[in-house]
Amino acid sequence: MHHHPVVIVKHPDSPGQRYDKLKNFPSRQICEGAVDALQLLETQPAHVVIAEMDLPDMTGIELAEAIRDIDSENGHFTYIILYGHELCEDMQTAYEKSIDVFVSDTDPQILELSVQAGARISERVNLLAEQNAKLVEERQELLLGQLLDPLTGLGNRRLAEQTLNDAVRHVEARGGAVCFLMITVNNYADLLSSYDEKIANELIVAVSERIENLVRPMDVTTYFAPATFGLVLVQPSINQCTAECYQRIFDGVRLKSYKTSVGFQSANIAMSICASHAETGAPDPEKMISVAAANLEIASTKQSIIVEHLADQING
Repeated sequence: MHHHPVVIVKHPDSPGQRYDKLKNFPSRQICEGAVDALQLLETQPAHVVIAEMDLPDMTGIELAEAIRDIDSENGHFTYIILYGHELCEDMQTAYEKSIDVFVSDTDPQILELSVQAGARISERVNLLAEQNAKLVEERQELLLGQLLDPLTGLGNRRLAEQTLNDAVRHVEARGGAVCFLMITVNNYADLLSSYDEKIANELIVAVSERIENLVRPMDVTTYFAPATFGLVLVQPSINQCTAECYQRIFDGVRLKSYKTSVGFQSANIAMSICASHAETGAPDPEKMISVAAANLEIASTKQSIIVEHLADQING
């Protein structure tokens, strides 16, 4: 006995006894016409469908194409056997798009063997599809929990956001100012077009190491987005969140040449800084990030540093 679900789609005038050899498939169901079969398959997918060539409401090939549409929507695979007296002119296209095998109705023994083989293939394909879907889901869960960037070894955007939230709570409780600093490497795209991703990434890794050497141990450096770094820093006062205070980092990155596989490359960078403190209201981490990102685009055109204090906006 075989547990595989099999659907037989026959013409109402076709003799039912031609499928007697399929009694080893107790889960088989017989539909008289394509419409009934499609309605059944919408809710009860089959491993194998046997479609007679000539049906009252559509041809077997048209039914096969409709089944493929249902399979596509449901992420399922059905092994489709076209059953008839002789091959038709559209058979070549049908093999390419919809049916898996044609069996002549003059040899019912071949039909039984084809159903057994098709059921095994369908079960295997659907099992692999299910396992692949689980792997994709698990990968997404792992990515959601990942805090490190695989290229640079720094934290990623998720870590930057978590750290910024922690820094905001820190300054609310103990005073001081929180600063979100962004650095973008403007010539990353040029390296991609002139060389390849490997060379461009070599520059990114070198710049990340340089930034790490220029900041304080308690400062957090992350690879926030492609070619963009995000730094979270806490200062005793918002007066220490100025362009002059971070000019050393800016010059330290842009005035150095970085060794790559194609020779030394410079880093054409821009920097934006958004700072806030608790004296004029609780800092808003999301707004700090959005302000810094918006100003980074402006800074890129000027190749300079742009600083904005959210406290100034509140006071204004």
